[in-house]
Amino acid sequence: MNQKIMSLALNCIKKLVLVHIVFLAFMSIFRAVFFFYYLELNSLEGYYFDILNAFFLGFRIDLTVIGYIQAFPTLMLIFLYYLKKELFFKWFNSFLVYYLFVCYLIVTLLLCADFGFYSYFKDHINVLFFGLLDDDTKALMETFWQNYNVVLILFIFSLYLIGLFLIIKKIFILENKNYLSFFGLKISALIFLIILVLNFLIIRGTLGMYPLGKMIPNVSTNDYINKIAQNGFRAFTSAYGYRQDYLKRKYDLIEETGFKKNIKRAFEIHKHDELKDSENLLNNLKYKTSRIDNEDYNVVVIMVESFGMPILKYQSEEFNILGNLKKHFEEDLLFTNFISDGDGTISSLQALLLGIPHRPNSFEFSQSIYKQTSFDYTAAFLYNKANYETSFIYGGDLTWRNLGNFIKFQDYKNVEGKIDIYDNLKEKKGNDYFHPWGIFDEYLYSHILQKLENSKQKQFIVALSTNNHPPYNIPKDYKAKSLIFDQNIKNHLTGDFELAKQRFASYQYAVDQVGIFLDNFKKSKFKDNTIVVITADNNTIDGIMKYDDNQLFNSKNIPLYFYLPQELKEKLTIDTTVAGSQKDIFPTLYNLTLNNTEYLAVGNNLFDNISKHYGFNGSMIINEKNNAKKLNTLKDKTENEMLNYYKATLAVTEYLINEIYNSKKETK
Repeated sequence: MNQKIMSLALNCIKKLVLVHIVFLAFMSIFRAVFFFYYLELNSLEGYYFDILNAFFLGFRIDLTVIGYIQAFPTLMLIFLYYLKKELFFKWFNSFLVYYLFVCYLIVTLLLCADFGFYSYFKDHINVLFFGLLDDDTKALMETFWQNYNVVLILFIFSLYLIGLFLIIKKIFILENKNYLSFFGLKISALIFLIILVLNFLIIRGTLGMYPLGKMIPNVSTNDYINKIAQNGFRAFTSAYGYRQDYLKRKYDLIEETGFKKNIKRAFEIHKHDELKDSENLLNNLKYKTSRIDNEDYNVVVIMVESFGMPILKYQSEEFNILGNLKKHFEEDLLFTNFISDGDGTISSLQALLLGIPHRPNSFEFSQSIYKQTSFDYTAAFLYNKANYETSFIYGGDLTWRNLGNFIKFQDYKNVEGKIDIYDNLKEKKGNDYFHPWGIFDEYLYSHILQKLENSKQKQFIVALSTNNHPPYNIPKDYKAKSLIFDQNIKNHLTGDFELAKQRFASYQYAVDQVGIFLDNFKKSKFKDNTIVVITADNNTIDGIMKYDDNQLFNSKNIPLYFYLPQELKEKLTIDTTVAGSQKDIFPTLYNLTLNNTEYLAVGNNLFDNISKHYGFNGSMIINEKNNAKKLNTLKDKTENEMLNYYKATLAVTEYLINEIYNSKKETK
C-alpha cells in the first residue's frame, strides 16, 4: 500500500462522508416540512411509531440517492490511487466541490418540484409530471407567479444554495490527517473492495430481493404516513423509467397484469365468464343499443375542470360552493359514487372520448404513436352515422397536448378552441375574457347554447372547461357568493390557507357557471329534446383536503349529473348509487339516443340495473358503490373479485388498442 497516496484517498472519502451527512440532514428537514405542511392526520396519537418508521425508511431512501451521487467519486478515487499522482488528488478535491454542489442542486430542485406536484395531485411525482412539462409554459409561469410569493421563494432558495456551497467548500479545505490504515486494514485492494461494496449496498438500500427504490414497503395502515418515506428524486427516476419504457414500446399492460399467455381468460373475467366468441375476442365487447323511446335528442357532455365531489358535503348558505348548480343537482339525476378514470385532465378526457379506462403509467394518446389513429368505434363516428352534427369544444388552446389534431382523427366535424368561442360571441365588452389557460367558462357555455340555437340538425357536443385551474383566476365582474370557512372546514384543509381560499373561489365560479348554463338551458326550447351530462376530469381539490373516512374513494370521487327530458326520465328506473367512471358515459348515452345501433365498449350502460358496475382510476383503484380497493402494482396476485376484474379489464383494453392500432397501420 502506498501510504501517502492512500492517506489522500481516505481524507477525500472522509470529506465526502461529512458533506453527505450535511445534505442528508437537509433532506430529512425537508421531509419534516413536507409532513407537517400537508398533514392529513387529525391527531398524531397512535401513529408515533409509524411516523418514526416512515422517517427512518425515508432516511434510507435518501441514502440511496447519496449512493448514486457517491458512485462516481468512489470509482475515481480508486483510479487516482493507482495513478499515484498527488497533484491529481488536489485537482479532484477542487472538482468535487462543484460536482457535489451540482448534484445536490438537481436533487433539491426535484424535491421542490415534488412538493409542488403533491399540492395538486396529492401524490409524489409520477408520469403526469412529464405531461406538465408539455403544458403551456407561459401559463405555468403565470400560475407560479400568481399563486406563490416567487420573490421570497427565490430569495430563500438563493440563501440555501449559497449556504450549501460554502459548507461543501469549507469541508473540502479542512486540513488533511495522516491515515496509516482504514480501520486497521492496510491492503489497498481490500480497502477499495469494502468501499465499493458499501457504496453498492447504500444504492440498493436493502439486502432483500428488491432494491429499496423499486419497492418501498408500507410502515403504516395510514396511506399518508406511507407516502412520507418517498422523496422527489426517487419518484422522478421511477416515473422516468416508465416513460422510457413506454417510448421504447416496452409498455405492455397484458404482460403486466399477468394475461400475456392467456388473454382469453382476461376477456372471460371481464365478461363474467359469458364469452360469445372465443375466436374473435373483440366481438365480446360488441353490444346493440336498446332504447326506451324513438325521440330525437341533442346530446351535450361537459367535463368541468377539477370538479371534485367531497367538498360539496360542506355546502350551506354560508359556504355556498355549489351556487346555481345546487338546485339542478337536487332536481335531476346525480350519481354520487362516480370516480375519475384519470388524475389529470388529459387522462380522464381520453377515457371519456375512447370509452376506456385510463391505463396506469401510460401517456396521452394525442402525443404518442396513437396521435393519428382513428379509433372508429368511438362516439363521434357513431353519432355522425346517425346524422348528428358532432362538435368538440375546448375552452383553451387546441394545441395543448396536440389535442385538436387528435380530436379530428376521432371524427368530430367541428373542433373549436378558445379563439373560436371568442370570435362567435354575440357581444364583446372590454378585455376580461381570458385567463392563462383559456377563456372564462361562462363564454364556453354561452357558445354551447348558441350552437344549439343555430342548429339545423341534431347536435352531439363534447366540451371541456378550463377554469378552476391554477392560478385560479375569475372574471373581475363575477359576483361571488358567500364562502365563509367555519372551523370544521378549516380542520379538513391542509397547506396554505390563503391559497386554499383562491382555489375555492375559482371552484365556486366554475361550478356556478354550470348552474347558470343549466338555468338558461331549462328556459329554452331545448329542454324537451336535449340530454345534458355534466362530469369532471378529476378531484384535484383532494390535494388540500383530508377526510374523516373512506379516503381512497373520496380522493377520486367526482360527480356525474344527467339532465333528461321529463318524459324520458319518467320511463326509466335508475339507480344513482351505482359506481362508474368516464368509460361508462358514452355506453349509457348510446342506449338513450341511438336506434338499434351496434357499438363496441369496455364500459357499461349505467342505467342497466342488471350489470355489475365498477369505477376505475388509473392509480390502480376500483370501486363498487363507495367501497374502493387499490392494487400496489399490477403484478400483485389477489383473490379479490373487484381487483381481478380491474386487472382483466386493463388487459382487455390494451388488446383493443393494439388491435385497432395494428389494423390502421396495415391499411395505410
